[in-house]
Amino acid sequence: MAENGKTTTAYQAPKVPDPEKVRTTREEALEMARKQGTLWYRIRRARWSYGMLAPYFILFFLFTVLPVAMSIALSFTYFNMLEFPEWVGWKNYVKLFLEDDVFLISLKNTLLFAVITGPISYFLCLLFAWIINEFKGWLRTFLTLIFYAPSICGNAYLVWNLILTGDRYGYLNGLLLKYDIINEAVIWLKTEKYVLPCLIVVQLWLSLGTGFLSFIAGL
Repeated sequence: MAENGKTTTAYQAPKVPDPEKVRTTREEALEMARKQGTLWYRIRRARWSYGMLAPYFILFFLFTVLPVAMSIALSFTYFNMLEFPEWVGWKNYVKLFLEDDVFLISLKNTLLFAVITGPISYFLCLLFAWIINEFKGWLRTFLTLIFYAPSICGNAYLVWNLILTGDRYGYLNGLLLKYDIINEAVIWLKTEKYVLPCLIVVQLWLSLGTGFLSFIAGL
């Protein structure tokens, strides 16, 4: 339209969307969001990741979860490996806690072992990782290898058997006899009061590997 030599454009009202189409689009969006929120959709989306983890999970289930579950189930039965298991309920547990003195001793030793080795191992891993992290270059790498070695050492038994041999030729006995700390060789691994402390020391030595490496990687 021309008015006084100027061209003007006619006003056009905004196009109103079709309510039915808007409703359909909204329902489709809600359905898609609902589908994406399901567990099955997330599994399908990450199927390759789950596929790569599947071998570990299968082996873990077959050799850890399943045996533990079967042991718990069999603990409520009488089973002598020759006959079919017979359900006895809590009878085995009552006998275990009230009549078996050896079990109570082993339970006490296990709890003592766990309470001591757990926190001390955690603290030692953090302490050694913090100290070694202060070194630089090849010295830091060398010390890291030395402390990680227990985790990859397949001869731990041989090493500690040489140290704790119960005669004068054992490294620990030889050292203590040399400085007159003891008068005769101690059978470390067969004397009741020394067995648990020896196991705790060995476990602390073995646990320095993986935990130490995790700490030093995070520092």
